[in-house]
Amino acid sequence: MTGNLLLWRWSPEYDTPAKRKKKAVKFGDITSQFAASGDHPAIGNGTIATFREALDQEFGEDEDNRPFVFYDHGKSAVINYPNAVRFELVPRIAGIGRRFGLNASEF
Repeated sequence: MTGNLLLWRWSPEYDTPAKRKKKAVKFGDITSQFAASGDHPAIGNGTIATFREALDQEFGEDEDNRPFVFYDHGKSAVINYPNAVRFELVPRIAGIGRRFGLNASEF
């Protein structure tokens, strides 16, 4: 089995806790709609290219030898990984994402 990690930045309409509370949005709502449609209004333009460069530095550029697959969705990214490496990999990738202002949510 595999898992997915969605990384994105808040859109201007959702970029403060007060705005998110008013719209009653949860990470699960965002990932569910993203999985169904490829987008959500809370997903803004992220720094995906620089995030990917940081992943390449951390894990190497040889995609065949990395424990995950990177999917660029323009303003967001999805990391697909085997469950065997989940507990080691997800915190590392989410931490790299945080350096670029990205949120991370599994789905």
